[in-house]
Amino acid sequence: MLKVWVLLLVGVLFAVACGGSSGGQGTTVSNVAVQPADLPSGMVRCNLSGNIEDFIKAEQSPDPNTSKSVSGYWQDAQKSGAKAAYAAIYTDSQARCAAIKDPSTDVGTATYKLVVNFVVQFKDEKTAADAYINKSIFGFSPSQLRSAPTIEGTKTGLTANSIVLNQSIASQSFYIAEWQNKAFMVILAVLNIDPEASKKVSTLENGRIK
Repeated sequence: MLKVWVLLLVGVLFAVACGGSSGGQGTTVSNVAVQPADLPSGMVRCNLSGNIEDFIKAEQSPDPNTSKSVSGYWQDAQKSGAKAAYAAIYTDSQARCAAIKDPSTDVGTATYKLVVNFVVQFKDEKTAADAYINKSIFGFSPSQLRSAPTIEGTKTGLTANSIVLNQSIASQSFYIAEWQNKAFMVILAVLNIDPEASKKVSTLENGRIK
C-alpha cells in the first residue's frame, strides 16, 4: 500500500507538475498522527494504520514489493536519526480500505476521499530539522513539491520548516504537506477533501506536537 504513498508523492506530483529540543514526554508518533476527529464525518481508519513495523508486516502478504520498499525507507530513516514512525490511512469506506491494499489499485487517480499520513520521530529537534532540509524520508522531500506552486515556511500556518501544495486538477484535489516541528517530521497527503477541511487536518495534527 505504500504504493499509495509512492503514487501520491510521485504519480500525483507528476500530475500536478503537468498541470534543539525533543517532543514533550507524552508526545508520540501515534498521538500526533491524524485522528478520526480531525476528519470530515464518514471517514474510516484503514487497518493498515499503525506503527511502521506493523505496517510493514501488514503489507507482506497483499503487497510484498511495497513491504520491502517501506522497510528500506525505514532503515534509511533510522540511519538519519529516526527512532519511531507511524502510518495513518483513512478513506470513505472499509471497502475502499480493502481495495487500497490491492497492488493493482491506482490511487493516483482516486476521486474519493483519502488521507495518507506518516509521522516520524527523530532523536532530537536538530536531527529532525536536518532530515527535513537535507534528506529524503520515506522517499519524500520538499524538493519534490517545489516542481509545482507551493507555499513554504510560516505562511503555511504550520512551522518555519514546512511546505504545502494545495491544488485541484480536473476531478481531483490535493493537499500535500511536509513539516518539521520539534523532533517530529510529518508527511500528509489529503485527496478530495475541501481546502479548509484539509488545512484543518494539518493544523490539528501540528498542534498535538508539544
